Amino acid sequence: MLTEISDTVVRDTTLDIIVDELELDIEPAEVDVHADLIDIYGADSLGLIQVLARVNKEISIRVPRELAVDLRTVDLLVQQIIRIRDAKGGDQ
Repeated sequence: MLTEISDTVVRDTTLDIIVDELELDIEPAEVDVHADLIDIYGADSLGLIQVLARVNKEISIRVPRELAVDLRTVDLLVQQIIRIRDAKGGDQ
């Protein structure tokens, strides 16, 4: 969908997706990007996979499902999305 996506857009979109998919009752800006999505925000493996599916749909970056359990913070997920984007030759 988005061919050129900045780091800021990756982060903001990912936060929006996480708040929506995990049905958090907070604003995206209130999410602690270093907090564990499972332990702190109550995500389960299905929730993490749904987040990855939305990232794929909304940012057009496919993060492999098998990485879901390793990407347990917003920061780790955003870093992975940016690495994949950069490997595809996207803009920063």
